[in-house]
Amino acid sequence: MKKNIITVILFTILNIVSIGAQSVLIENINIIDVETGKIKKQQHIHIENEKIISISSKKNIPTDGTTIINGTDKFIMPGMIDTHIHFFQTGGLYTRPDAIDLRKVVSYEDEIQFAKDIITDNFKRYLRLGITSVMDVGGPFYNFKIRDSIVKNNLSPNVFVTGPLFSPYQPEAFSKLEDIPIEKISTLEEASALFNKMLPYKPDFIKIWYIVNKDNPAKKNFPIVKHIAELSHKNNLKLAIHATDLNTAKLAVKAGADILVHSVRDEIIDDEFAKILKKNKVTYIPTLIVSNNYTKTFFSELSMHPQDLNYANPKAYASLFDLEGLDSRLIPERFRKIRGSDKQKDAIRLRFKKFDSVIDLNLQKLQKQQINIATGTDAGNIGTMHASSYIQEIEAMQKSGITPNDIIKASTINAAKGFGLDHQIGSVTEGKLADLVILNKNPLENIQNLNTIHEVIKSGKILNISNLIKESPEQVVQRQVNAYNARNIDAFMDTYADDIKIYNFPDEISMEGKEKMRERFKDMFEKVPNLYCNIKNRIVLGNKVIDREYVRFGEKYSNVIAIYEVTNGKISKVTFLR
Repeated sequence: MKKNIITVILFTILNIVSIGAQSVLIENINIIDVETGKIKKQQHIHIENEKIISISSKKNIPTDGTTIINGTDKFIMPGMIDTHIHFFQTGGLYTRPDAIDLRKVVSYEDEIQFAKDIITDNFKRYLRLGITSVMDVGGPFYNFKIRDSIVKNNLSPNVFVTGPLFSPYQPEAFSKLEDIPIEKISTLEEASALFNKMLPYKPDFIKIWYIVNKDNPAKKNFPIVKHIAELSHKNNLKLAIHATDLNTAKLAVKAGADILVHSVRDEIIDDEFAKILKKNKVTYIPTLIVSNNYTKTFFSELSMHPQDLNYANPKAYASLFDLEGLDSRLIPERFRKIRGSDKQKDAIRLRFKKFDSVIDLNLQKLQKQQINIATGTDAGNIGTMHASSYIQEIEAMQKSGITPNDIIKASTINAAKGFGLDHQIGSVTEGKLADLVILNKNPLENIQNLNTIHEVIKSGKILNISNLIKESPEQVVQRQVNAYNARNIDAFMDTYADDIKIYNFPDEISMEGKEKMRERFKDMFEKVPNLYCNIKNRIVLGNKVIDREYVRFGEKYSNVIAIYEVTNGKISKVTFLR
């Protein structure tokens, strides 16, 4: 009797769940076949229980409760995948004290907490840009909490993680942390101990930071790398390896690497090695922009890309301008000298230009050899912002000579294959997870059409992209400051309401209306050099943000207090005290 009652209860629950599941029908849509680069025109896609259940050229009759999306003249592709990110890093100036030590300005403990605080914000920024899966390729054990707890309680992309990096070298800045992102491994026993500690957390893959220096030549640590590879494969885990020179990359693949997470940049890859990559089905992630973003930040020569201004976390991005306003005594001497020497800066630029030339040639060669290329940004490193860096990586891939078709493939199905996930994600296919991006224009014709997002669907759920990123008043004001420093009039004006009113304290109106404001600032942005606004102090009271600003106009400067009022996500009123 009890068994029958339990059966009835379970049957009832299952039916309730089934009824409550979202059913979506996308009609007359053009499907981008990422495997072939061809378009399947006027298709009808039925989504239910988070998955694509049917794709047909015949129009389906929707059931009650089915949401209909009219896909006429639009294009649909799988959600994009960033195969190389780090959640323990923010992308800001203070996130890698081993690269530039500014712990006297912002403590590393505060920076780590900030990285944790913005995780859910970054989730929404990834989704807004059509990135529905990310791979965190190395971080502290907190990574597993992100995947197993934070993801489940928040709207997020699919998150795949590993734990701490196995490395022959550990930066001093990480050595005293309670939860270490990079573990120094010097013996087989230490490698086994870390692996066994990590295994109960069920990592999605394993990562080695195969750093080479005079104390750690690649050959010396090869037995340890091979041992970790054997442990990984024994436990059905793929092995990702950081190896940026050809000799190290060859040893990494010989040891058993499944994924090379960076470009080879010191030498042109030879034909024999390319054949080995293909034979072993090794995935190659170029990460083209990350290294240069460090130097651009250190030299105060940021690209000011519109994606960063519009979609990067405003606070994290704002920190990249801080070297302009910091007391020079707080900047490490080595960086002060470089920043003050055109000769040294030119030498560094030339070095990276040579690296870039080799990287581009290697990417072109491997693409022609049909190696599995996957798109990855290394987001979280200084200057490479979460989510907003993705289109910039794609632009760099195209600049290197890769076609839009191959770029889209690298950003979807190739990425999924590289991590053994192509049975779940990576293409618009029956039975796969309904992670989809609907575009107004065809990205195969112009890769910039990836910016024409009409809808994002995550696990069958239609996301309202216009309201997906709900910025706080402080974030809106900071985004305005960032756009000012970038001298980008469009990004600047995007933060203001149409009926903006600007006052001189207490109530003398000096400007009214967005168009008049645009006219005045446009001329200044075009003609005045060295615009820079540095926030000295900030107080946030509800929808009001009160800033004490140091503002530079060419050779002139002033100090001002600005009281911003934010209404419905836009700055509606500003009062200046001079």
